Amino acid sequence: MTMVMTFIRAGALAGLILVASGASAEAETSGLIIKGNVIEGVRNARYCEIIPIVRDRFHLVATVYNTLGLNDCPADVWAAITEDSMKKPFGAITVLLNGPRYFLMDSITAKGATKAGKKIEAGGLSLTERASIDLGLFDMLHRSYRETTIDRDTLYLFKAGSPVFMLEAPDGSRYVMQAYAQIVDKTLSYNDLPALSARLKLPSGWRYTTMVPEKDLVAGAEGKATVVQDDLENTYQKLD
Repeated sequence: MTMVMTFIRAGALAGLILVASGASAEAETSGLIIKGNVIEGVRNARYCEIIPIVRDRFHLVATVYNTLGLNDCPADVWAAITEDSMKKPFGAITVLLNGPRYFLMDSITAKGATKAGKKIEAGGLSLTERASIDLGLFDMLHRSYRETTIDRDTLYLFKAGSPVFMLEAPDGSRYVMQAYAQIVDKTLSYNDLPALSARLKLPSGWRYTTMVPEKDLVAGAEGKATVVQDDLENTYQKLD
């Protein structure tokens, strides 16, 4: 089950980070600005996810509930939530608590079939249903620094003049960090990211770099996105 959890952490936040319709007032209080299908002011925005996993005959299905646009996942509320306490309300065999995480893009644009679902209250948090993920056998084989392809139809914009943090694979593939996590390292902060290479257990031939783009950098996904996680569970999207 640990391998399944790792896959979901990569796929959930990377897969369908969606615009919460009708959440403008709440979003503005947390520094986010929602304009139609675009969320602005996202850089270093804190969020959490509750992901119950239920059995559907021969399949395991994970449903992703996310706080983005509703609240900043207050630390005291999040600390009081446990996986066991969430099992019964969701009728789940297990529940993944995914977060806190912090986005690194400057804006998110939702496209196509990307949309938010129902809003719920769980453990004192307001969350929006974002996605359902059907977990197959191959999903259980996910490891750090291995590519995972997920469903997504969004654009992530990283503005010129602001730092971006990259992984480079031996074959030349590049991946831009879209969110850092306080899951493995609970003290990890935005200011730690430029020097993160010294703390990562990078496979042979991999590099971690920081760059400041002269032009806006766009990480797009037309229905599918390829993502990887490092060993601190920070998540990156592959660039075209």
